[in-house]
Amino acid sequence: MSTLVHAASATTTEVSSRKLITILIGLAIMAAIVMAPTPEGLSLAGQRVIAVMALVVLMWITEAIPYGVSAVALVFLLILALGFSPPAGNSGAILGTAKATPLALSGFSNSGWLFVAAGLAMAAAITSTGLEKRVAYLILKLVGARTHAIMLGIILTAFALTFFIPSVIARAATLVPIVIGLIEAFGLPRDSQIGKAMLLLAGILPSVTGVGVLTGAAPNPVMVNFLTSAGQVQVGYLDWLIYLLPFTIVFSIGLYFLATRLFRFEFTELPGGSDYISARLAELGPMSAAEKKASAIMALTILLWATDKLHHIEASAISVLCVLLLVLPGVGVTTCNDLYKRIDWNSILLFGAGISMAEMLTKSGGAAWLSKVAFVESGMGRLSVTALAIMIFVVVFFVRFCFTSITSCLTAITPAIIGFLISLNNPAVPIVGIVLGVALIAQCLAILPVTSAPAMIAYGAGGFTTRDMIRLGLPLAAVMYGMILLFMFSYWPLVGLWM
Repeated sequence: MSTLVHAASATTTEVSSRKLITILIGLAIMAAIVMAPTPEGLSLAGQRVIAVMALVVLMWITEAIPYGVSAVALVFLLILALGFSPPAGNSGAILGTAKATPLALSGFSNSGWLFVAAGLAMAAAITSTGLEKRVAYLILKLVGARTHAIMLGIILTAFALTFFIPSVIARAATLVPIVIGLIEAFGLPRDSQIGKAMLLLAGILPSVTGVGVLTGAAPNPVMVNFLTSAGQVQVGYLDWLIYLLPFTIVFSIGLYFLATRLFRFEFTELPGGSDYISARLAELGPMSAAEKKASAIMALTILLWATDKLHHIEASAISVLCVLLLVLPGVGVTTCNDLYKRIDWNSILLFGAGISMAEMLTKSGGAAWLSKVAFVESGMGRLSVTALAIMIFVVVFFVRFCFTSITSCLTAITPAIIGFLISLNNPAVPIVGIVLGVALIAQCLAILPVTSAPAMIAYGAGGFTTRDMIRLGLPLAAVMYGMILLFMFSYWPLVGLWM
């Protein structure tokens, strides 16, 4: 016994030492960036925000400190970085911490943060009724009891939701409770091999399927607007569907094969098979009053999400309405106190802090400077068209880690990319194709939970770790880039997207 205790203690000490070393390395990198001469074209505030970003991204990747702690540290460091810098440029009076504080907290007033918080609350409220179990068993009855068939069922559900729910986060908030019910149907914990794989699908698929439909994700119409404003051809709903939906379908098949092979499932088939499913449905009996209320509220929410162009109510506001109805006495299905206990507040805190960092990176000029260095000053313009596109796609891979919001990332880098491509004055450069490729990469990359709102909602369910997502996300990124190369030389030239 003493030997086992000693071994466990030694392992814990080793892990703690490794984390401490990682933290010290991160602090050294941040200090080096802060003390370096400010590059031309970059403000002092921008330089210091980049330094903070370098530290925080390293902490996210290595999990050297818990996510909740990193969120608090990020807010504090942003206050210092902005507060002790001039509002603009490299000289003049400093902004002051009093004015810097609301800037460092700006992510918590962002509609994207509100959406994530509401999505986690919705998932928690629905699971309190048991409705997700009923939906899960109905899906099992439809697709069968084999584990791989259930994984395909999750993918098909995600694609179906894309055409009815125009918000990536809203789809994640709908899909995650269903997946939780599927995991519980196996009688396994959420951090089981099956649970990890299913929750990772629920966190990755909403963004993947969303990029295939123009109305499937907020960044898509933004990209179209950028292209149109720059004098490029108008990309319509059907055009977008033809260009990108086939890619997302094939990519999802690749995701399916990776998820079913990287995780060693405890079962190849749900114990008891179809008889078990029928027995569990019978055991649930008729829908309870709480389930009926939750179903009605979610149906109303999905209807409002799907018809946002008619009533012009933002999707995040609709989500807040949904949470209100779910906790409203006499109407709802749970109480605020119960909801408070079920929600993962670390995820909510982290996402808000991450949005603040992305916004400050943009407002301080840091994002524009990084784009200029990466695309203009790197000499990419002298490359062949194919090499140019590949290099841009590689740069986007690394830039993506700097943003917790896909929309913020694409809003920050797309104008710089379009401006750079136009400045080349080369008719052989497929500007629309490259920009849509950038949209694909930004939305299909799934390596860290914190860089994606849907992944954070799934991560908040407590089934997988950052390492689990990296384990799946890195080979998935390789599949994505391989597919982009394949489409560049096969399908996209056929439909006129690539030359």
